[in-house]
Amino acid sequence: MMNKDMREQVVNNIICTMSPVMETMHLQMLEGAVRGALHGIRLVKECTELSTEMDDTRYVLECFAANKKLEGCTELTLDQYLRTARRFFLQTGKGYKYITKDDVKYYLALRSQQVRPNTLNNEKRNLSSLFTWLHDEGMIEKNPVKPIKGIRGEDVELKYFSIEEEIAIRDTPCSLRDRAIIAFLFSTGVRVGELSQMDRINVDMMKGSVAFRGEKSRKGKFRTVYLDTRARRYLADYLAGRKDAHPALFVTERLYNGQPKRIRKAGYETITHRICEQAGILREKGTVHVFRRTFATRLADRNCPIEVIQDLMGHSDSGTTSRHYIAKSSRRTQAVWEQHVLSA
Repeated sequence: MMNKDMREQVVNNIICTMSPVMETMHLQMLEGAVRGALHGIRLVKECTELSTEMDDTRYVLECFAANKKLEGCTELTLDQYLRTARRFFLQTGKGYKYITKDDVKYYLALRSQQVRPNTLNNEKRNLSSLFTWLHDEGMIEKNPVKPIKGIRGEDVELKYFSIEEEIAIRDTPCSLRDRAIIAFLFSTGVRVGELSQMDRINVDMMKGSVAFRGEKSRKGKFRTVYLDTRARRYLADYLAGRKDAHPALFVTERLYNGQPKRIRKAGYETITHRICEQAGILREKGTVHVFRRTFATRLADRNCPIEVIQDLMGHSDSGTTSRHYIAKSSRRTQAVWEQHVLSA
């Protein structure tokens, strides 16, 4: 058992060191190579010197982040994990080995006065992930978060565009590029991070499909979404009128040294905010995420199976789709009631 623990420490040390300079796929290959090289080898006592650094909470957090990256977590998710953990340890003033259930409860009680229930629930999940990993790695004897019951989240009304708002957005005068972006978002429901990484090669105009690697897919799975008639037409016209050779699906209208740049996340948000504001819709509602929720809600209104919506949205759990992306509709509820009650 001791030799196995030392091997895990060696692997963790190498993964932690290389994580900042390697992509997930290469990091996974490195882990496999190291484990293969250490298989069947008995480590001598001197190798335990590597474990002395494990007493440092900061070092442990770096190892945790490296392992989460190895699992395929995005940089945004890793940042959320680390920000929660650093805030927690700063508040408790203790190292990870000495954290108790009461420490976690006290922290959550303090945070409950500062943040909304859903945010608090996310922080509890982040801490649970950290301490579960610490326990699984044999660094702590008990997981102090495990005995704490779940936090009831607040019922938040999901923002989405009504039919009238969607029509107003589509009818707002704008450039061909922006019209293609709006049509693309309504047709595909992709995440802003996925759109910002999309290239022309991802689109098959003949099939009217878009295949790409999902932003939050830990295993790097590809996802396919589809273009409706409007999105297909505007996108084809936009791409046909492009004079540049940039691989990005959408590029800036402004040129830099004679060439456009790929539109980043903030750029897409600026475009959707501006168009929604021009359409007479509250600016804060005009996020790419609201387009995504609208996409899921429209499919649900048309009686699309939840499993299909889940697949198109790129969710691993249909519960995420139904709870956080499909807005409640009295008309939909009444239609289902009529189908199952009046027809009985």
